[in-house]
Amino acid sequence: MAALTEEQKQKRAETRRRNDALRAEAHALQREAKRREWVEKDMFLTREQAAAGEPCRGCGLPVIDGLGSFPPLMQLSPEEQIEYDVAEDCYKQMHADCRSQRWSMQGSRTTHCGFCCPPIPFSESQLEAIAKVFRGYVRREEELDVWALDLTCGHRVEHSVHYTQRYWVGSTAHCPECGSTRGVVTSERIVEAADRKKEIKRKRATEVEKAERDVAKAEKAAAAARERLAALKAGQ
Repeated sequence: MAALTEEQKQKRAETRRRNDALRAEAHALQREAKRREWVEKDMFLTREQAAAGEPCRGCGLPVIDGLGSFPPLMQLSPEEQIEYDVAEDCYKQMHADCRSQRWSMQGSRTTHCGFCCPPIPFSESQLEAIAKVFRGYVRREEELDVWALDLTCGHRVEHSVHYTQRYWVGSTAHCPECGSTRGVVTSERIVEAADRKKEIKRKRATEVEKAERDVAKAEKAAAAARERLAALKAGQ
């Protein structure tokens, strides 16, 4: 079998990236549709309803089962290991194709699916803890890289992220022109924070120079005005 040419290798790589982006896009759109369904069908439980024993409106299992959390896996007793394995098998059967994270409530052994099961709202203390984190956040443009993302729809969008993110990690992005979520086919850093810092420093130096010229000009005009005033007073 003849070896692939560089052009053929590049074409295959492009096709693979696009197919991966289309799969990520399809999954993201499914998640968005599921969240709309949660809202339209009023499927969210309050913390009070969950504590009162109402089952999850996604899977029908208890949200808070009162069994207590499982110990760490290495500390499970033989009986707990059997219980854990049964619960794990049941979960995999119920959510084999969901490809989502899991969640559970503290003090409960029942695990829920991030795709199927509407989450429980944060408590007041949790909201306050999150708010404290964001209150101290200050967006510094000079610390942001700008990335250009080529989407499955053919449009290109730009996103800014902190310079410490050396690789683009998102598989989807919102396309303003389509008004929809699209898969990211390729990503390219087009502005680096280091270059932006240099540009900001250059602009600041230019502004300082201009301000210094303006001050010198104003001081010269003030000196001339003082001389005219002195001459006028001397002629009185």
